Amino acid sequence: MNKIIYKIAQGLRKIGVNFDEINDPRVKAMQAAIQKLGSVEFKIELESDGSWVAESVNIDGIITGGSMRQNINEMIRDAIFTYFEIPPYLCNDALVTSSSESMVLEQRVYA
Repeated sequence: MNKIIYKIAQGLRKIGVNFDEINDPRVKAMQAAIQKLGSVEFKIELESDGSWVAESVNIDGIITGGSMRQNINEMIRDAIFTYFEIPPYLCNDALVTSSSESMVLEQRVYA
């Protein structure tokens, strides 16, 4: 249900609906916490079956994962919004940006 609300809100933003998320106290608290840390950093581990797990190294409790690598940034944003209890209609991707979309992936190889 949350994903549907998120998608509807994203569509409404495209046609000009303003949810004023920037002024919501929950969003302000999230941004202040992230700004205090400087950034939210993740360690991303790739599994042999192609799945992945991303865990924040500087905020305990933010963890996500999936089976498609192209969804990593989307899933990490979702995990951050979930951690800070941001309602799905306020989850504007522009609120959580990365300095670059490139990332370092850690892959463990076992023999």
